[in-house]
Amino acid sequence: MIVIERVPVLHFSPGQVSEPVDIVIEGGTILAVGRGEGAKYPQAERHAPGGFVTPGLVCGHNHFYSMLARGLNVAIKPSKDFAQQLRHLWWRLDRALDQDIVRASGLTGAAEALAAGVTSVVDHHASPSFIDGSLDVLKEGFDATGLRGILCYETTDRNGLDGARAGLAENVRFATTVDALRAAGRPVMVEAAIGAHAPFTVGDDTLAGLAEACRSSGRGLHIHAAEDKFDAVHSRHEHNLDLVERLDRAGLLDSRSIVAHGLYLSASEIETLKARDCFLAHNAQSNMNNAVGYNGSLPQLRNVVLGTDGIGSDMLNSANFAFYKHRDSGGPLWMDAFLGFLQNGNELLNRYFVGQRFGRVEPGHAADLCFWDYDPPTPLLPGNLAGHAAFGMGSRMVRSVMVAGKFVIKDRTPNFDAAAIMARGREQTIRLWKRMEEIE
Repeated sequence: MIVIERVPVLHFSPGQVSEPVDIVIEGGTILAVGRGEGAKYPQAERHAPGGFVTPGLVCGHNHFYSMLARGLNVAIKPSKDFAQQLRHLWWRLDRALDQDIVRASGLTGAAEALAAGVTSVVDHHASPSFIDGSLDVLKEGFDATGLRGILCYETTDRNGLDGARAGLAENVRFATTVDALRAAGRPVMVEAAIGAHAPFTVGDDTLAGLAEACRSSGRGLHIHAAEDKFDAVHSRHEHNLDLVERLDRAGLLDSRSIVAHGLYLSASEIETLKARDCFLAHNAQSNMNNAVGYNGSLPQLRNVVLGTDGIGSDMLNSANFAFYKHRDSGGPLWMDAFLGFLQNGNELLNRYFVGQRFGRVEPGHAADLCFWDYDPPTPLLPGNLAGHAAFGMGSRMVRSVMVAGKFVIKDRTPNFDAAAIMARGREQTIRLWKRMEEIE
């Protein structure tokens, strides 16, 4: 049992700021919260961190396989549009990934996420030269650092039908492994989704295979969709259907589905996503980097979560990017809406980790917590918390991080060898870049 003593609780959405309270934690779950609660448990381990505590942050869409692309030192052909950028850079990079590079990517990604106060990451993985067992290797980084997450493999026809079948099999295999762990009574920190690349790289047979994988595993689809206008146009040209309608007809949309990007969806497609209670993962920083456009439909969507699409895992920074871009585009939403999108990542966890609750510092919720060294120069109140998040707070203020009731970072010291993880990442980066040079 652990007692966190005399710390104010912040909830980003809806904005709440409590008086200093004790938080009692047992078995990975919050047992009690309130003034003087710690005195009831005199034998408990005790910590008085100061600052503020919030629920851990959630990244709703990421690609840890891109971790070693930072500062990429490989000759890349110029690209005239996003489709060329995929072929010249990202599909070339993912083909260069092997087991050791995937392992290093997962470790470095997990370590960086936790350092930013992110306690859960929803990852969308691709490594066409190493498919079978790749999700287990990626999971090693989550296990080694203590990060929670949801993993899937990006099924696609772009590397041939054998590759598509292998991707489907890896998704189902990993989901079955998770089910076996749970059936054996072991704690599950990493769940499974069923992954797919954008619909323009997924033929009808593979789409049917994805639907069967979702049905048999009881999981939801995690897919890129309408990230670029080409994806939407291709669906209408090749299939005479809006891409969301195509996914819906295949039986792929439900309350666990995660649709990443969604910049070029029609009004009817947005209504379908809402009717199916799907999640839309908004990745503002990536969209800006790839110059694919802006999703002006955020006010009309429901279940919006925030992701990074592979540009790190700093989710408070991502919320700021999303807010500033929205304002720059003339949008009506204030920062509190984007903190609401950030909070929605916890609802995604609720739907995958059945029987657990996330996202509140309240009894019965998972003890996934972030401790902040934020000393505000102005009063911090429920009504202005969004302003502090937008214009003051940042990941550099993360002091400690707890996942499932265990400190994974305490007083800025990880309980894993972060220096060794980053050194290993640099070693594998040289191999990755060399392998990319050998791929046309």
